[in-house]
Amino acid sequence: MSIKTIDKTDLRNNLASTINALGRDDILFIKSRGKLTGKAIIDDELLEDLLLMQDGNYIASIAKARNEIKQGDVYTFDEVFGDVL
Repeated sequence: MSIKTIDKTDLRNNLASTINALGRDDILFIKSRGKLTGKAIIDDELLEDLLLMQDGNYIASIAKARNEIKQGDVYTFDEVFGDVL
C-alpha cells in the first residue's frame, strides 16, 4: 500500500491524470495549505477490504451480490429504471 498526498489546488488542476496514476493499493490524502484536510481518495476494492476488518456483515452482503451477478440473478436497466425515465 502506498500513501501519497496532494494539495487540493494540484488535484483540481490535474484530477484525471492524478486518478489515472493511482494504483489499486494507493491512498491519496488531500492537503490544503500544507495541512491534511481529512479527505482521501481510495480504490473501492481497497475500501471493501478495509471495511471487512470492521464489519463482516457488510462484506458478506457484497459477496452475496457478487454471487448473484455470477449466477445471472440481475435486473436489466429497463426493469430498474423503465418507469422513471
